[in-house]
Amino acid sequence: MSKPRLTLAALIMTSTIFADYFPPIETDQQIQATIKFLSDSNTQSGILYAGTCGDLSGKNLPLSYFSTPDYWALYVGALPGNNMTVVDQYDPNAYTLTPLPNSPGANLQVERVNVNYGTDIYDAACWQIALGVYGKASSQTSLFSLAENQTDLLTVGYDGNGDQATANANRATTKQDGTFGYNGADITNPRNAYFFRMVTRNWLSVDPFMDTSYISNITANNLPSGNPEYARGKITWLDWKPITGENAWGFLIGPIQMERLNAQSQKQNYVSFSSDAVQNAVDALVAFANMQSPIGAIYYACKGSLGNQGDQPVDPYGVSVENNASTLAGLLVLQQTLQEELQYEQDLSAAQKTTIQNTLKQIDVMINGGVSVQGYQTEGLLAFFKKYAWDSANGIFLQGGLANKPNNPTWVPTTEPKAVDVCTWGASVLGQPLIDSWFGFGTAYNLWKSVKSWGGFYGPDNSLWGVGYSDQDGNGPGKDYNKGIISAEWTAGAINFLRCMITQYNQVTDPAHQAQAKAMAADMKKDHDSMFTHLMTLRTDQYPTTTAYDNVRPSNYTKLIPMPSDKLAFLYSSKRYAIPFGWFANPIPSTTSTSWAVMLHYNFNPFQPMGSYDAFLKPGSSPIAGTTLPTDEAYLPDLIVSPCLK
Repeated sequence: MSKPRLTLAALIMTSTIFADYFPPIETDQQIQATIKFLSDSNTQSGILYAGTCGDLSGKNLPLSYFSTPDYWALYVGALPGNNMTVVDQYDPNAYTLTPLPNSPGANLQVERVNVNYGTDIYDAACWQIALGVYGKASSQTSLFSLAENQTDLLTVGYDGNGDQATANANRATTKQDGTFGYNGADITNPRNAYFFRMVTRNWLSVDPFMDTSYISNITANNLPSGNPEYARGKITWLDWKPITGENAWGFLIGPIQMERLNAQSQKQNYVSFSSDAVQNAVDALVAFANMQSPIGAIYYACKGSLGNQGDQPVDPYGVSVENNASTLAGLLVLQQTLQEELQYEQDLSAAQKTTIQNTLKQIDVMINGGVSVQGYQTEGLLAFFKKYAWDSANGIFLQGGLANKPNNPTWVPTTEPKAVDVCTWGASVLGQPLIDSWFGFGTAYNLWKSVKSWGGFYGPDNSLWGVGYSDQDGNGPGKDYNKGIISAEWTAGAINFLRCMITQYNQVTDPAHQAQAKAMAADMKKDHDSMFTHLMTLRTDQYPTTTAYDNVRPSNYTKLIPMPSDKLAFLYSSKRYAIPFGWFANPIPSTTSTSWAVMLHYNFNPFQPMGSYDAFLKPGSSPIAGTTLPTDEAYLPDLIVSPCLK
């Protein structure tokens, strides 16, 4: 039987001291400079831009990165094998201006436009949480208002600087040809559809080379006469990919965690059901539910979505395990929020209560199994992680696979490349008690030993500095660190994972395992401390002078990426690198890397509904009131919640 839950108000009064256990490294002045990078509207040295379209007019919105034309031209364009020459051509039938595929610099143009002009909704979700965490800690309510601008963008569904306010233009509704189909189902109501993962400021996006001498690398053919909007130095946006993982962060994690922090800062014990964040999440749940397979995995992308590289559509039966970890975390956050509304929100109407109860039942099916929205039996997310996502041969979580594809085996796993984040994120969501109960005591600890053996970046002192992306990055102990790579974002996620595991192993009370658990926690604490210390080498004030990066850092870095002394940011990576999963890492200030650093500073775990490093899912928990337990192996969230951020 579950123990009583603590209210948010009670949590505020009884918060324990995680900050003493994982003390911050950055000073108050440094964290303020970091927040200034995330919240200053000066686009010359930050990541915000001003919305000018419809309801977004006058609202500051985030970009994913900060870069400069010089970085792309003098560094990226000058790298061996790169050529910036590109020919863009106008298509009068589609009204598009796009680079010709055979242009030498076509891919580079698309990349720099995406980086310079785009916002990944996962990055924006992390930004929302970072502002919420700092807003609560500093009692700066204006930061909550700023963070809510991204929720507004999701609500209206159009570009921040669009020519006209076309509502829901960025929602992936099913087309007549079946493109953006949801596991065989059509979704025509934009509110129920996925958002495109990458949002542009404007459909006709500006190349960073426009209005610079580098424009000489660009030729534009067949421009329409009488329409000055189509010009050399602009291309139409090319990233239209509705991806499950980004939507989990964009709708279920970022906005709701931010609103939960806002409620806590006001000593309220619930987020209003009528808030845009909750309404958006409840509506978008239709897409997630339709995308769930019979084995419980939620498919990676809608039918017709293109891959990260090239113009070939991804397999609609493809599964990203990391995306499923994000979705599970998001469902737990939404579930907890809705339960609190039923318990504490006094003025809910009968219709609202019914909607909440039905949504909770849907979440229960998605997590624990039952009859899906399409009428077939699904095993649920937890069964998927236990029975299919685990690579028992290597003691890690698989990167992905194919689920329930017709004329195929039920599950066809993808074993290479191995991915760092699926392991660190997956274990952060599931927690040590559940993982070890499934696969044997010490499994979560051994998972980390495996990951760092092929994913760990070991610096010139042979200590663990952080992690890269995969087992193909040249990382690992004893390897030449000049050939490896460290990612600030993925290292921060690994630090968050270690904090969860350290906390949870230290909470083991079983006499048969207690001593071993504490030894495991102590060993992981050493890795945590080393990585947390060296994460700072990827901050904009330390990266230019860290000798470990001398052979991979762009020359004249501070001129290519100028950062004023009153702002600090964390880079995405230590060098430019083609990540095996289909995109380039760049050593430029990153919104999500910087946001993760803020979360670490304040000991906030975004995967846990209460922001704690405690395990939320525990083996043998009782079912949620009003739902039925579909199988005797189902593991439901323990309604005991732990103290959150102080």
